[in-house]
Amino acid sequence: MVVTAGITGSDLPGTPSTLSVDINARQPSNTSYLNPTSFRFYIGRLPAVTYFCQAVNIPGVDIPTVIQTSPFADVKEISGKPAYGDLTVRYLLDEDMENWRSIHDWMRDIASFEDFEEIITPEADHKSDARLIVLSGGMNPNVEIVFKDCWPSAIGPIEFDSAVTDLEAISTEVTFTFDSYSVTKL
Repeated sequence: MVVTAGITGSDLPGTPSTLSVDINARQPSNTSYLNPTSFRFYIGRLPAVTYFCQAVNIPGVDIPTVIQTSPFADVKEISGKPAYGDLTVRYLLDEDMENWRSIHDWMRDIASFEDFEEIITPEADHKSDARLIVLSGGMNPNVEIVFKDCWPSAIGPIEFDSAVTDLEAISTEVTFTFDSYSVTKL
C-alpha cells in the first residue's frame, strides 16, 4: 500500500510533478562511484595523442545571469547563452615527439605563423570532433561525451631538466576550444 498523504512534487514550485511520494521509488538505481581512471579519449586528427592520453576534463558550463534591478532586491534572470570552459588534455610525449608535432602542425595549419600559405583550405578541415568515453566499473563504455568542432587553442611547454634524479616520462597539455558538447548514456 502506497501512502499518498503529505507533500508531493506537484505541491512544491520548481519540483517535477512526477516526483513520487514513495521514498523507495526515489532511490538511485546505480550506487557505484565514478572512477577517475575509467575513460578513453579519441580525437580522429590526433591518434598519437589518443594513445598517450593521461588526463582529460569535462569542461564546466556557465549560464550567465541578467540582473533586473528593482527598488527592492534585484531579480536574477537566465540569459539563455551558455559558455563552455576549455577542454584540456594531458598526454605523455613519445620520443619522436609525434603527438606534440601533430598538435603543433595543426595549430600552424589554422593560424598564420609566417605567411598565409600555411593555412589549410578548405576551412572545414580546421576543426575536428572529439569523444570522451566514460567507462563503467566493469570497464565497459557507459557514457559518451562528444565535443563538436574542436581546435587546439594552446599547447603547453615541454620541460627538459638535466638535474632530475628520478626519470619520469615528460608530459604536457593541450587546450582545445569547441562549440558545444553533448552527453549520451550508452
